[in-house]
This record gives sequence, C-alpha cells and structure tokens, in this order.
Amino acid sequence: MSDPAASIVSRASDRHRDAIADAYNQAFGFQPARSHAYIEQVGIGNFRIFSVGEQLAAVMAVIETGHWLGGKPVPAINIAHVAINPIWRGAGLAGRFLEQVCAEAAASNIGLATLFASTRPVYRRAGFALAGLEMIYEAETSVLPRVRGGRFVRLEGEPAIAAIEALYRQRCIDDAGLLQRSPAHWASLMAGNTAVFVSAVAAAPGYLVLDTSDVECLVVRDWAAINGAAAAHLLTFLGTFSSVYPRVRWHGSPQDALVFALPDKGWRLMHQEEWLARILDPVAVLQARGYSADGVLGIDLDAAGTDIPLALEIRDGQGMCTTGRTGLPTIRIALGDFGTLVTGHRSASFLARAGVLTGDPAAIRLCETLFAGPSPWVGEHF
Repeated sequence: MSDPAASIVSRASDRHRDAIADAYNQAFGFQPARSHAYIEQVGIGNFRIFSVGEQLAAVMAVIETGHWLGGKPVPAINIAHVAINPIWRGAGLAGRFLEQVCAEAAASNIGLATLFASTRPVYRRAGFALAGLEMIYEAETSVLPRVRGGRFVRLEGEPAIAAIEALYRQRCIDDAGLLQRSPAHWASLMAGNTAVFVSAVAAAPGYLVLDTSDVECLVVRDWAAINGAAAAHLLTFLGTFSSVYPRVRWHGSPQDALVFALPDKGWRLMHQEEWLARILDPVAVLQARGYSADGVLGIDLDAAGTDIPLALEIRDGQGMCTTGRTGLPTIRIALGDFGTLVTGHRSASFLARAGVLTGDPAAIRLCETLFAGPSPWVGEHF
C-alpha cells in the first residue's frame, strides 16, 4: 500500500473514466453503464480524484452552482457521490479530500459547499451543518381535479429548457435553497424519458417536467407554479393522467404549493432528508445572500477556537460585511453551525434554545428578523 502522505487531488480527465466507474461500482454497486451515463451528465471535468501514488483512492463530483437565499443566488459547490476505495476506508481520506476540495472552491471565491451525507458524523466533523430539506410527496391521482381541456404546450430540447428557465428562476427568487442550475443539473434533470409541458394560461404561469416510464406512478421531475392559480392548473393537468397512473410523485417544499392546492386528502410525505452546508467564506456568503429586513448586527464566529468577529449591515436587502470588533448587538455561534442559520433552516431563537447560539435577547430577536424567510429546500438529490 502506498503512503497516503504522498497524495494529490486533481481534476479528472478522460483517462479516469473507467477508474471512476469502477470506484462507483465498489462503493455504490453501480453497473458500468449507469456510472458512465452519470459521468457524461456531470462532465468529466467536474470530478475530483484523490490519488495515492498511482492509485485512485477516492473520487467525488464537484459541481459549481448556487443556492438561492433571500432572493439571490449564493455561489456554491455541490459535492456528490463521494466514493472511497475499500482498501483506504478508515484511513481519514474523506476528511482530507473534503478539505482540499473546499479550499480549492474558497480560492475561487465560492462561499458555500453543500452535500447529502450518507454518514453524517464524517461531514459534521468537517464543518458541515444541517441546512435544508429534500421532500418527496405522493398523491392518489383519483383525488386530483378532473377538468378536461387544460391549456398546456408540450416542448422538447433546447426550446423546452429556454421556456422553463425563466419560470424556474422566478420560483427560486420567491423560495429558498433552490439550486442555480448548471448545465450538469439540467442534463441530469432532462435525461431519459421526460416530457415538458408549459402552461398556456397567462394568469397561471407554470410548467411540469414529467417522467412517464413507470406505469404505477407518474413522476414529476420538476415543476413550478408562480401563483395559486398555476398550482391549481398544474393539478388539473396531472388529473388527466388518472386513467393510466394511480399515483403521482413530486419534490416539494415544507410550504408546498401543490399540497396547498389539493382539493381533498390523499397525499402523503414519502421521503424527507436534510442536506448539509459548510460556510467556506462567511463574508462572501453574507454579502451574496438577500435579506427581508434591514439592520446592523455583530456576529462572532468560533472557528475551532479562533474568533472571527464580523459586522453585518443590511440596507435595502443588501448585506455589507466587515471584520472586526463592534459595539453592535452581537450573537455568537460556531462556524461549523453557522450554515444552518445562514440558510434559514433553523432560526436564531431555535438555535439559542438548543444552546448552539448565544447573545442578548435583543441581538437574537434582530438576528431572527434578518434571516427570516421560507424554509430552504432543494428539488433534486445531488
């Protein structure tokens, strides 16, 4: 076995395709065809290789993106499908790999790293905090409205993406946590047997991306309803599939518009999982995200025993952040827990009751107001 000290992290190239496919077979049981299809969707240049000597010891996908917070996209990386070679498991490679990838992102002025964790302790030790939700709902198509003649247009290829991107962006502005989708995200979303339907009713703007490959369940790959009329309009269109599909399934938010618009019972929550975030550059993140209120707040971050004092001033929803001690109302929180506050996944008062955040009552109330907004979620698993 090679010395792990003689390791290097590099961007993958075409010569690594078979090695990555083998790593995913060893780690996740992926068959070669599935691995190569995933590599093609993501793009070989979006993989990072951890090599020990001449051996591929670990691999992960690193996709540049953003998470919409407060109506603005915060530059981020999604870390996905982290695979460790079986002979290197337990050697601490995952932590070292993450550190180098996060350092690379921070050097490129990216302030946030996010992922889904199969084993949370590893990522919590690496500074990741619970930051938002993935939720999957399911409903019986028999409970959906059965209004015929819904006005939708079916689109394909690039025109389909062009038509729905603007609607998706509007949804991101109104919501929280959603991804600033990269070409890799769009390629994954549109792969396979999908069909895009866009509402033709001006007063009900929205769309559906449907996967019709499973006759037992109609899968909504993606959707947007810009208002309540659009949510009802989407449901009436989904109801036209009731003679073929007994169920329909979709990713949704904690305050889900389709659930709210359903005319009756018959829906259920099928899956819920939290995604994690690590703050790579707190100043960059605080200045990139948007805010629903103005104010001035001091934030003391504890970074493994080293204090990072910040002053956050918000005017017209735009944050300006500087370092240094202030006489402002101040809250204190560990840098490793800061992600859950920044995304709005947990409020300042909740974190104070949990013993994670401290500060005088006025500072906590102000912090609560500044970071208020919709509960963060994502519409895809990365």
